[in-house]
Amino acid sequence: MFEAAMDHGLFSLAELNRLRLEAMHLFEQCLTNGDESVFIAFVERQVTHNPPRLQLLRELADDLQQRLLSLQEYHFDVRERVVRALSESYGVDITSLAPPAMLSTYHSLNIETLLDFVNQKNIGLSQDDKVLLRKMVDASLQMAAQLYSDIELTTRLHSLVLDWWEGMNATTARQIWNTNNFDQQPGTFHH
Repeated sequence: MFEAAMDHGLFSLAELNRLRLEAMHLFEQCLTNGDESVFIAFVERQVTHNPPRLQLLRELADDLQQRLLSLQEYHFDVRERVVRALSESYGVDITSLAPPAMLSTYHSLNIETLLDFVNQKNIGLSQDDKVLLRKMVDASLQMAAQLYSDIELTTRLHSLVLDWWEGMNATTARQIWNTNNFDQQPGTFHH
């Protein structure tokens, strides 16, 4: 039953790879521009293609899942670098202000609150240290904000592709099931 669906929905490996590259290029544009419409339009074309490109949608969902995991790991690393630098260089632990479990809010930390916290814990900061700390924390928070935005966008696109794939897969399975059941003669069963 599913073999017929697979034969019907398969297209060349070269075409699959070309479309995956195109999709990931569009995804990168989305991250750069913050506008997901070009990627959504691409997915809609694949869904409305006759037959729908289910294999492509499945692989795009996998590609987006991998990108999402990479973005989340990088997001964690951005926070971790600041936590480690403050601990090793200044003997200050900011984990209470920026706990790992609250990574999704790290970018919204107030830079003044964080620097005041560091000043209270380490009285001997020179003016140069304060300037360096401000630059480091500001760069980290800006990067974390961008990564948070990228993670949110990637999560939405991943869900969109996965939802379409699951829906189209279920529709195809029902069509094959209905076709096979219609082809059977009344009173006979196929094993």
